[in-house]
Amino acid sequence: MESGDATKSIEAITLRSLAGMEVTLLNFGAAIQAIRVPTESGVVDAVLGYANLDDYLHDDFYMGATVGRFANRIGAARFSIDDNAFAVDPNETGNCLHGGRDGFHQRFWQMRSLENEAAVQCSYVSPDGESGFPGKLKVTVKYQIVSDYSLVIDYKATTDSDTVVNLANHAYFNLDKQQELIDSHDIQIEADQFTPVDGDKIPSGEIREVEATRFDLRRRTALRTTRSEDGQDRQYDHNFVLRNGDGMLHKVATLSSPQSGLSMHLHTTQVGLQLYTGDYLGDPFRPRAGLCLEAQGFPDAPNQPAFPSARLAPGDVYQQRTIYEFVPGKPYS
Repeated sequence: MESGDATKSIEAITLRSLAGMEVTLLNFGAAIQAIRVPTESGVVDAVLGYANLDDYLHDDFYMGATVGRFANRIGAARFSIDDNAFAVDPNETGNCLHGGRDGFHQRFWQMRSLENEAAVQCSYVSPDGESGFPGKLKVTVKYQIVSDYSLVIDYKATTDSDTVVNLANHAYFNLDKQQELIDSHDIQIEADQFTPVDGDKIPSGEIREVEATRFDLRRRTALRTTRSEDGQDRQYDHNFVLRNGDGMLHKVATLSSPQSGLSMHLHTTQVGLQLYTGDYLGDPFRPRAGLCLEAQGFPDAPNQPAFPSARLAPGDVYQQRTIYEFVPGKPYS
């Protein structure tokens, strides 16, 4: 269904926990519009979102959306499966970003409440050939609040033909919007390695150690745009190779605001984590007004034999889980 279809309208459902945390979800892009977390100093909306729902129809930033079929980039918007070559939508300097211009972020999903689970499930069927991707793909994304302050996201996909799949959520986090920019935040990522990229953000295929580089975020690190040890600003749009890439659920990152005292632990079963510091955000937002922590497979995996495979075959099931665990606390310095 095209995003401009006049027969469709954007709808919202809000989940609430007993502790008062609220998550507002949209049927357009299976997106997160808001995550409101009660703290000692008041309620903090931890993600960016448009106040007017219709603005999502013209969104250029993948705001809070489920991105796919392939999150992140596919170099030259081309890949092969066995002896079959496929050309997909080249929507960024000749590469395919987040599934193309009309990716999952620009689709109306079927959204329904799961009353017995206090959850919301979004479903979408992507036809064979959509944006150039092979195979009919059936996708579900389930959102559920557990343990008062944790949002669990479960992804599932099946196909009727060999294809590639990489799904992720593209929420922009800011744990203290009074500070306006994420420069005041601290971050920690459990990754000893990252995947270097060229000027178009396409991986070289190398897996490099973070030691003695600005990618060493293994200890709590301030995101202020001061120069780091190797003389570069702390601007990121890079994939980190997570330490425990075994398909089990692990805590892989922590984002925290010293001013609000609110922290978020990210847990995932995925092998990679894309950190994007929002440097290209524009009106009605500002650059670095929020950052993305996209738990996913590696970028350009269909063209990189050494990377974990993104291939999905008929009879197999793509499954992954990501959890945003919020921890209200006291401000610190």
